[in-house]
Amino acid sequence: MPRILKEVIGSTCLALGDRSEKQAKYPARRRVCAMNVIKGFKLYRKWWKTWGTLPVLAWIRAAQHYKAAEFARAVPLYRDGLAKNGHHPARTCARLDLAFCLFKIGKLTEAEQELRLAVQQSPDSREAQLRLAQFQIWIGQPLEAAWTMRRALKVLPTDADLAATFVLATIDGGGAAYLLKEAAQHLRAAEELPNQSERGKRKLAVAKARLHIERGEFDEGRERLYKLTCEGPTSLEAVLAFSELLIEEGKVPFARQQLRRGLMVAPNHPRILSLLSESYLRAGQFHSPQYALQLATNACQFGNWSSPRELHVLAEAFYSVGDKMTALLMASKAKQVGSRMMGSYRKSRSLNDLIEHLSVGYLA
Repeated sequence: MPRILKEVIGSTCLALGDRSEKQAKYPARRRVCAMNVIKGFKLYRKWWKTWGTLPVLAWIRAAQHYKAAEFARAVPLYRDGLAKNGHHPARTCARLDLAFCLFKIGKLTEAEQELRLAVQQSPDSREAQLRLAQFQIWIGQPLEAAWTMRRALKVLPTDADLAATFVLATIDGGGAAYLLKEAAQHLRAAEELPNQSERGKRKLAVAKARLHIERGEFDEGRERLYKLTCEGPTSLEAVLAFSELLIEEGKVPFARQQLRRGLMVAPNHPRILSLLSESYLRAGQFHSPQYALQLATNACQFGNWSSPRELHVLAEAFYSVGDKMTALLMASKAKQVGSRMMGSYRKSRSLNDLIEHLSVGYLA
């Protein structure tokens, strides 16, 4: 075997995770390493065809951990590759994967920083813009997500996911009338696009139903949401919107059925957990303040304690179990977080009433 090929086999084995170069000396190991060389050449060719560069080995190793759901082990490899290849054409993809890994291991602040950096470096990246908006919705900052989508749609063509996210985030964040009008225009444009995915169509339908309700056409919007929750695969957006309506109508058992469907899709979703918590705070057969407190606490933890809505529910839960001091602390934090939001918290009046009531009761 030529010396150069032996060197390539040895180095490839090491790059792909073999324990030592000496293993390539043994016949069985040599055959394995030869196969790895072939795989390596194919990988090099694929990278060159996609990115016009040789592969970044740190990112290849990171991707292997990513696929194996070993997110903590992937993080330092992604960071090492980004530190050494800051101008690589694949840097945005690597940064998005890094943000996802950070999200999965609970480092939400760092995940948000990476997403913002990805958008800053690649403002024309649809995936980066959409992931940032979805993250902002997750942590209870919907109006920030609406503005993220607005900026994105200045440089990107309208599509179902972008337009629907824009509308839903604007409604949830209590955005100004002009912002909702602009979002609705993108929604109408997206509806006319051909070859939409089924998920895209369903998300557009949810956004349109929410628009009906926002404009005062309650019965029309409610009927559309009901149909969307009953037909086809579970739409998380439809489940959340319809469950909230059911809770407001006092139909708690039906709301819980919908929310349990949502938990099967997103078990750690802060909004689902807080809505479930609200349902257990309601008086009735299944009233359970302690369970409501557990759910509300989990909602705040998974949302990085960044959502005034989830903090408000947590305050109500503490009050329900008789811990008025902690309830006041949580309600005050909810007000503080809400005041930093780009818009106003939709239930700010209820929150202020709770703070006033707790303050009087605590001082007494």
